[in-house]
Amino acid sequence: MRRLFCFIVVSTLWLQSVAGGQQPLPPPPSDDVLLGDPYVRIDLEEVEVELARFKKQALQSVSLTAGGLFDTGDGDLSSSFLEASIGSGIPLGSLDNILGVTPRARIDWIDAAPSIDIPSELYQFEVQFFYRSVLNERLSTIFVFSPSIRSDLKTSDRAFRIFALGLLNWQYIPDRLTLSGGAVVLGRADLPVLPAVGLIWTPRRTVKLDLRFPRSTLFYRLAKDGRRSELWTYSCVGLGGNTWAVTRRSGETDELSTRDIRLMVGIEKRLDGGGGWFVEAGYALDRRLEYERADSQRKLSNAALLTAGWRY
Repeated sequence: MRRLFCFIVVSTLWLQSVAGGQQPLPPPPSDDVLLGDPYVRIDLEEVEVELARFKKQALQSVSLTAGGLFDTGDGDLSSSFLEASIGSGIPLGSLDNILGVTPRARIDWIDAAPSIDIPSELYQFEVQFFYRSVLNERLSTIFVFSPSIRSDLKTSDRAFRIFALGLLNWQYIPDRLTLSGGAVVLGRADLPVLPAVGLIWTPRRTVKLDLRFPRSTLFYRLAKDGRRSELWTYSCVGLGGNTWAVTRRSGETDELSTRDIRLMVGIEKRLDGGGGWFVEAGYALDRRLEYERADSQRKLSNAALLTAGWRY
């Protein structure tokens, strides 16, 4: 009797659905996304829209950066700087092969103790050539060549410097782990040609670890506004300093090099197309000042760091 009753109820409901042209509704999904029939579970991280790194035009960027080193010890040497650049990008056949050209100018103002023989202003003018080529789905190359003039503008003796970088990148795990190897020429008197070995690890879209010379950085994304912008925070350790051709108080020309180890934390706003701004602060350790021809070196006190920049 019970079986007959269940059969009558089920038959009645089926006849009503057929007569009304209706189909039984499937159970609603929870965190799934409907793609046709049946329901397919989608990882929302996989369908997240990324920001474009480049603009669809020749002019890629206009940037301004300013900052300073503030001595925290005996007041032996502090400095501030202003840097401006204009970047352009040209696809060579496709977006997988891009040539970038970026003229850049920088001035450093030096506030040093009278006992330190250093010019009050140091200049750098350079043109950076950047070339990126995709060889296949996992291999790509990056080449950077930057001829520059670095001096106090009172001497041209050994003021011409070249920075060069060559890297082969291998996506060991696509979109997760990239290994890099190559060499870098810093164009500095105090440091020779160095190997450039590192990796970029992205365990998820909100975390990125970039372990490459001369600056290694851990990024964490705080917020994302669709395809418009992202807000990131980061911490990093890197090598600071430079080499300039200068004229000393005695009238002799020499090569002046500064060097330090920098620990930094910062916040960065990234906009679609490559623009944005950043502010970072930190500490400079193991500061040194060297003269190449005089073969002299002086240790400097540690210093606080503050840098900010804007990019179109």
